[in-house]
Amino acid sequence: MNKFSVTIITFLLTAAMLCGCSDDEEKADSSTAEQSASEIASEEAESSEESDIEHNASEEEETTAEEPENHELERDIEPAEGTYVYDYAGILSEEDFAECNDYAEWLYENYLINAAVVITDDVEELTPEQYAEDAYVELYSGRGSGLLLLINNDTNEDYLYKTGSCLASISEDDEAIEFYWATQEIISGDYKSAVLRLLELGESCPQHVFDNGGIFTSDQIASLESLCTGGDTDISVLATSNSTESTNEEICRTYYDRHYSDGEGIMIMLDTESKTLTVVSDGTLPDTLDTALEEADALAEADDYEGALNEIITLLKG
Repeated sequence: MNKFSVTIITFLLTAAMLCGCSDDEEKADSSTAEQSASEIASEEAESSEESDIEHNASEEEETTAEEPENHELERDIEPAEGTYVYDYAGILSEEDFAECNDYAEWLYENYLINAAVVITDDVEELTPEQYAEDAYVELYSGRGSGLLLLINNDTNEDYLYKTGSCLASISEDDEAIEFYWATQEIISGDYKSAVLRLLELGESCPQHVFDNGGIFTSDQIASLESLCTGGDTDISVLATSNSTESTNEEICRTYYDRHYSDGEGIMIMLDTESKTLTVVSDGTLPDTLDTALEEADALAEADDYEGALNEIITLLKG
C-alpha cells in the first residue's frame, strides 16, 4: 500500500470526525461529512499512480474498521534459531527484530509457511511485486507455501507476496484491512506492530493440511483438515509435486522434523508427480500400512487424491 495515500485518507477522516456534535441532528451531519471526506479520499487514491496495488483498502473498509491498538501477539513462542527478517534499512531495534523473527519461525514450524520479511530503502528499480518475488526465490528457491512481506521505503509501496496455501487462504478483504492499519503503524514509526500484524495473516492457513501444490479446493482442504484433527493421533498432510532430486521419503522427513520437533505426530506426503503417498513418523505405525498405501496409490494414480488421503488418514486414526 502507498503510504502517502493512506496519510491523506487518515487526515481527511480525522478532520471529518472532529466535526461531530452531541445531538442527533449534528451527529447525522458529522456522518455525512465523514462520508464526503471518505469519497474525496477515495477519488484521490484512484487518481494516484499506485491505485492498482492489490492490497489498497476499499472505502468501506476504511470507514468501518475500528482503529486497533498496538499489535501484540499472545503465543508461546521460543527464540528463533534461523533468520527470517532482513532489515536492510536498519529500522528495527534489536528487541523488535527478535520478536518479529521469532514469530516468523513459529509460522515456519507450525503452519509450514516459508515466512520472511524484507525492509529496504532500495528496490533496485524493480516493481514491489518483482522485488518481493525475487527475494522469495532467493530465500526459498520459489518453493512451498510462502508469505514474504516487503516494507518498501524506496517508493513507499509495500507488498505481501504469497504462494501455495497462503495465496489460497488469505482473503483479499482481510489483507486490505490489515494493510490499511499496518501502513498507519509504519507511518507512525511502529514497524514491529505492522510486521506482526501482516505476518499474522499466515494463521488463516490450515494447520494440518499443507497444500503447496494448489491441488485441493477449499472444501476439500476443510474436509481433510477436519479428518486430520479428530482423534488422539496428530496427523498432517503435505500435498506437493516433487520435481527435485530428493526422494519423497527425504522430503516428508524434512517436513516432519520441522512440524513435529517433539517427535509426536504423523506426516503424510502426497506427491502428484509420482502419484504416490509416503508416511513418516517417529512413532509406531500400523502393520497394515503397506497394504493401505498400495490401495491409496491406486486411487492417486486415478487422480482421486482426496480419496487416497482419506484411506490413509482413516487407517492411522485407528
